[in-house]
Amino acid sequence: MHKPSNPKQLERSRIESAKSAYSELCRTWLLRNPDGTYSDYIKSAIGNDATLDRHIRSLELYAPYISGQMRLLDWGCRHAPDSCMLRTLYPQLEIHGCDVAGDDFQEFHDYANLAYRALDHEYLLPYQDQYFDVVLSSGVLEHVAFEQKSIEQIWRVLKSDGIFIVTFLPNRSSITENMSRVTRNYHGHNRLYRLEEAKSTFLRSGFVIEACGYHQVFPTFAKGVEGSKLLNVAANLGARMNRTVERIPYVNRISSNLYFVLRRVSHM
Repeated sequence: MHKPSNPKQLERSRIESAKSAYSELCRTWLLRNPDGTYSDYIKSAIGNDATLDRHIRSLELYAPYISGQMRLLDWGCRHAPDSCMLRTLYPQLEIHGCDVAGDDFQEFHDYANLAYRALDHEYLLPYQDQYFDVVLSSGVLEHVAFEQKSIEQIWRVLKSDGIFIVTFLPNRSSITENMSRVTRNYHGHNRLYRLEEAKSTFLRSGFVIEACGYHQVFPTFAKGVEGSKLLNVAANLGARMNRTVERIPYVNRISSNLYFVLRRVSHM
């Protein structure tokens, strides 16, 4: 029978150390690639404290489930912000990463000491059965072409009792998602989720739920902070309020994202 784990929260000093290391990596990359293909993308990642804090907040939610003796897959890692922060926190962690894109972020992957593999299939993963202790999906599941087949692959490569972490899953009730659609200023997610519906999807796929909920109530204005002091102040104020508002029932349902910590089981 499955027994929920009892995670301990990380010390604030360790969280701040991970944040600082990731921020410095982004700045160094931008100095070397000021006009690169992904320059605007990396700029938005460190546009203000709020954009950094959204990653720190998701890290706070799942990092207590990680230990340095694990083997982790950063699925759809791109420039691997989570892997970089996890490397700061857990120097002995074995980290693998994969994505459909080429290796355009070598400096980030090198820092994370990440074994990177480019994917050439819509959902098949080039790893053996029950290989990983943890699979991390940070803003990935909503973009895949075959959602259910991708989840089945995650289940396959996870060890029995392994952990599947899902963050930045776009919330169908999000105020920012819906405002963007109303104003027709939207280039984002084709697939949106409700908390209860996502629970059912994961349960049907062989996972039990360790933890789940809402994160990031207030927008970061990641695309508009540059050159706007007012947006910058508003975004940073929202970031300081997020953790409190995320705990308020019903109000938190307008959050931008959902998160899940799931465990692979063979029986309930």
